[in-house]
Amino acid sequence: MSTPEIERLMERLTDKDPQVRRSAAEALGKLGPGAEAAVPALGRALRDSDPHVVFDAAFALGRIGAASVPVLVDNLREGGTMIRRRSLEAIRMVGHRAIDAVPALAHALRDTSTEIRCYAAEALRKIGRAAKDAIPELMLALKDEKVDVRRAAADALGDMGAEAVGPLCKAMKDPDPNVRFDAVFALGKIGPAASGAIPALIEAVQKDVGSVRYIAAEALGNMGAAAETAVPVLTRALKDNETEVRAAAAKALGRIGKGAVQALVGTLTDEDARVRRRAVMALGRIGPDAREAVPALMELLNDPALRIEAAGALKNIGPAAAAAVPRLMDLLRKEGGDVSRAASDALGAMGKAAVEPLTKAVVGGTPEVRLRALDALIQIGEGAATAVHALAECLRDQDERIRFNAARALEKLGGQAAPAAAALTRTLQDEDEDVRYWAAEALRRIGGQ
Repeated sequence: MSTPEIERLMERLTDKDPQVRRSAAEALGKLGPGAEAAVPALGRALRDSDPHVVFDAAFALGRIGAASVPVLVDNLREGGTMIRRRSLEAIRMVGHRAIDAVPALAHALRDTSTEIRCYAAEALRKIGRAAKDAIPELMLALKDEKVDVRRAAADALGDMGAEAVGPLCKAMKDPDPNVRFDAVFALGKIGPAASGAIPALIEAVQKDVGSVRYIAAEALGNMGAAAETAVPVLTRALKDNETEVRAAAAKALGRIGKGAVQALVGTLTDEDARVRRRAVMALGRIGPDAREAVPALMELLNDPALRIEAAGALKNIGPAAAAAVPRLMDLLRKEGGDVSRAASDALGAMGKAAVEPLTKAVVGGTPEVRLRALDALIQIGEGAATAVHALAECLRDQDERIRFNAARALEKLGGQAAPAAAALTRTLQDEDEDVRYWAAEALRRIGGQ
């Protein structure tokens, strides 16, 4: 539907002054889909003698959206190189709504201009799976004489889903490592549906150049549990001479999950501390399914270089790592700084198994130990109900930090903090505003309000 404003702007698209034409196209673009009535006029402006007007007209058509597609396709078929390029840019802006442009884009993959072929592939990528009919032409583009076109085609296929796996596996044999990189990256985007590419990806991790080995390890991680057959190769890749490959291998093993645990546990005794660290981090990503690694991770709590990472992994494993509670309590009591904080965080993830020793630490010990223990009890929340009397006693402490964290822990207990109600009521007169606030919040939860 046209309006007087749109009519006025359309008229200005034919003004003698190119600056006026530019500003008109720009204004129509800002109106977006509301300027649909101006599509034919903007289509004519794509053939303007001023390249800046052409740019602004294309941008406006892209902003208007799907209603612009027929005009853009017409210009793509008949316009010069610059007009075709700008039309492709506009179609790319329209994205998945430009499905009607797919046949013309597929045809443009055979254009004599390298730039146009690249832009056509990019536009198809933006349309995504709805552009699956263009897969045969994209397969041909994977054999293009120009590397940039082959790369753009591989990138586009990554958004086409499982049907693109076969062509992308073939592209992994391309003589140019950049094309191989893009093909592997595309397979990673497809994810578990590309599990048929796992053998080719395993080979790439073993034999290709560093950048491709790295992205192949990443892609295997994206396959999840389906990539369990890659565990031995990825485990060896933890010692790769490229830092990025090592990091990607550890990340991938963590994503593969339970099937990688045994291999990672075996790696925890590797002579290289960096390999051990990457294995620990991977086990942490796996989480509760890595429970069989708990004994080995407990051993690493004795390693000054890895105890923080080991505590982090135990935290992610959670209650299944309850056997580590005594050793974590030792770290909380005897160490300071980041080590004590990591132990506290891990204990907070252990649930009820850690409540008794944490309660004892709250009652006795240095202020820093008590604070760390309170932090852990706050994390445990309602599972720490047996600590309620010790927490109530902490509300009388001279250290405002202790009182503050005790009030927060009681608030987490909700109705289970009822035995501490009298102590919390007294704490409403505390000299510290924050302590008073949390005492009030705890009483509110006790009252169910």
